[in-house]
Amino acid sequence: MASVKVVHFKSKKFSDGTSPILLRVIIDRVVKYYKLGDTYKCKFYPKINGDPDPRYKWNPDAGSFNSNFTNSSTANRNIRKRWAEAEGIIIDLENTNPDYSHDDFKAEFIQKEKRIYVLAYMDYLIERMLATENIGNAEVYRTCRNVFKKFTTDDIQFTEIKPKLLNQFIESCQKRGLKKNTINNYLRTLRAVCKKAMKEEGLKYYPFENFDRWKDLKEETDKRALSKEEMLKIVQFEAPEGSDQFHAVRYFTFMYITYGLNFADLAKLTGKNLKKADGVTIIRYNRSKGGKRYEIPLDETGIAIVKYYQKLNPESKYIFPILNEDIHITPEQIKTRIKTAIKKTNSVLKKIAIELEIEDKVTTYVARHTFATVLYKDGENPGMISEMLGHSNLQTTLTYLKSFDHSAKLSAGKKLL
Repeated sequence: MASVKVVHFKSKKFSDGTSPILLRVIIDRVVKYYKLGDTYKCKFYPKINGDPDPRYKWNPDAGSFNSNFTNSSTANRNIRKRWAEAEGIIIDLENTNPDYSHDDFKAEFIQKEKRIYVLAYMDYLIERMLATENIGNAEVYRTCRNVFKKFTTDDIQFTEIKPKLLNQFIESCQKRGLKKNTINNYLRTLRAVCKKAMKEEGLKYYPFENFDRWKDLKEETDKRALSKEEMLKIVQFEAPEGSDQFHAVRYFTFMYITYGLNFADLAKLTGKNLKKADGVTIIRYNRSKGGKRYEIPLDETGIAIVKYYQKLNPESKYIFPILNEDIHITPEQIKTRIKTAIKKTNSVLKKIAIELEIEDKVTTYVARHTFATVLYKDGENPGMISEMLGHSNLQTTLTYLKSFDHSAKLSAGKKLL
């Protein structure tokens, strides 16, 4: 016969005067105590005239904390779960191994004792990313963590993530008006966290084993590219020197002629990124997204923009007046500043587009789409465009370009009538 109970183990005292809450297991009259996973503890206060001392936060009869214990509901829920797990192990052992001992129980119970909580583990991963200056991924994980926290309220174990819970999470996101791709990204981040826990922490449960809603949560995003004529309108837009419009046009132009240079990479360019190769001035840098190295030759327009800003800010290590090395020091500060600058630049570009009667939404990222489609429509070899985009294979480039080529579809469609 065996019995299981959660007790206040008063025989052991910590330096702060508290004693631990342990699982007491009796098997064949042999008594042993096991940790519950979390270190729950409180001070013991004897009864007063037969009544419980109100300062005593443990209820020995119920095997749970009283309401005056901090986070008592969460603690009691976790204790009940471990208690139930222990009782379940005892029942299984009695059915499969009548001669079981504490060693058999311990082998099962300790294996289940390592509980990995989702939010806590994500916090741990985020700290690691920040320590290695992987700010982009840290932000992605932090955003996902915060959204999931709003849904669950309390932290939960990975083993509690079932298809039903995932569907409820999706529904809660939909009620908040989040787009399909945004929800999809949150789920993919959660999946990546699960796989990391399986690889590094020995998690054996995979919550996404039977999850089949990926296709339901994916929608094609509208890729925007300007025509060459629209692009030239922006490049030639006249604005007062030093104004927000003046800088926005030059940033956008530089990104366009440097093969769709990412705004974050534009902001981080320094004089050290300028090199000479075969008598040509190039910018050599590692892309923020993915870390791949790029070498891009500068034409006369690009060189003129660089020289203008170097003359404007001769003391700055950065070419463009976006980052300040005396203010934006940490990776977080740099990331925040770039986000603010992108938002401001996009706002200015929007106003310029309206003034130029350009119907499409113009953002910094449109420069990358536009450079590729302009070359493609002008007959440039797709292989060259693929190399300039930094794609690993030509098929990726062809798929990318065809998503913009509405003129070819229109031409083909005219043959129908």
